[in-house]
Amino acid sequence: MQPNLLVILLGTAVLSLCICGGTAVFFLMREKKRTGQILRMLDQASDGSFREIHLNESSISLMENSLWKYLCARQAGEKALRQEKERIQADISDLSHQSAAPVSNILLYSQLLEEWLEERDLSEDEKREALEYLEAVKEQTHALDFLIEGLGRLSRMETGIIHVERKEQELEPLFHSLERQFSLKAREKGVRLTLTETDARAVFDMKWTVEAAANLVDNALKYTPAGGEVKISAETYSFFVRIRVQDDGIGIAEEEQPRIFGRFYRSPSLSQEPGLGIGLYIAREIVKQQKGYIKVESAKGKGSIFSVFLPVNE
Repeated sequence: MQPNLLVILLGTAVLSLCICGGTAVFFLMREKKRTGQILRMLDQASDGSFREIHLNESSISLMENSLWKYLCARQAGEKALRQEKERIQADISDLSHQSAAPVSNILLYSQLLEEWLEERDLSEDEKREALEYLEAVKEQTHALDFLIEGLGRLSRMETGIIHVERKEQELEPLFHSLERQFSLKAREKGVRLTLTETDARAVFDMKWTVEAAANLVDNALKYTPAGGEVKISAETYSFFVRIRVQDDGIGIAEEEQPRIFGRFYRSPSLSQEPGLGIGLYIAREIVKQQKGYIKVESAKGKGSIFSVFLPVNE
């Protein structure tokens, strides 16, 4: 083979390799760019920073274009759902606020009417009957006030108005607060309320943790019959402190336990009892905001143990 022809063939081969290599690098870089774009879109959708932008369909792959359309539609749906949720929560909050004054006035007028009746020259039977009617009015007003207050708390919780301020502190003041709040109610019902002294410390918000624990204690007293006992204690583990609320109440069936922390959930067996079904939901949300969790152990007819786990440190 002539030297010139050999040089030409070798040059052609090298040129072909360069063209193939360059083409491969080009497609590799293009696919890498598209993959990076898709990953960025997914990351933005995940952290909520995705924004709809105009894309030239001729310059992107079919997969990228389909993903972009899906994320745009999803973003629009989430925005509409969020706006509807905020509107409903605003309505509930407004209802709660507007109802506070009328409820307070009804209670005030009931008290004034009761005092007026005491001063009237009525027979004992007439006075007793009138006072019974008044007591029924006050009882129903208190029930209405409780429901409105619950809706208000739920609204504040779901719209993010409630902010916990966590700090390391002792649990003993929390126990004292629960004792002051429920000792009279326990005595009136004939239920023993036992609080074990503790030197445990945890990282939590005192005000909101008292409210969460109060929901658990209130339920325990409500469903424990006279002669029973409600025990409150604390244990310290490696990473969490456990606040334990144990009762001798009616217990919770195993199949119901996964649902009891749901918003507005009411057991069919308790349909005649007053309540909204939001106490346990609010308690769980408060504890969750403090990087803790709630656990329940129970059996029908054998009482319940609700445990609040709060972190020992940050």
